[in-house]
Amino acid sequence: MSNLEPTPPATPFPPPRPQGMGGCMVAFLVLIGVALLLPGICSLIFMGLGGFGSGGNGGLAGLWFLTILIAAGGVALIMFAIRNR
Repeated sequence: MSNLEPTPPATPFPPPRPQGMGGCMVAFLVLIGVALLLPGICSLIFMGLGGFGSGGNGGLAGLWFLTILIAAGGVALIMFAIRNR
């Protein structure tokens, strides 16, 4: 008896390459990243202008550190969005 069913190929096709994020998602992530950059930019400008004086206010330095950390998260988000488009 003959087998009428087609035989599968010897090597299966490789799985398709995963597609990147859509254009709208990339734009949305870049927009959020830019919004996260704003506190750090304002903080750097304010530090450059002298802030509240040179009294060595530790709480203000902590706030500046926090805003620069948020801005670094914005940079990381923008880089992630651009690399995975």
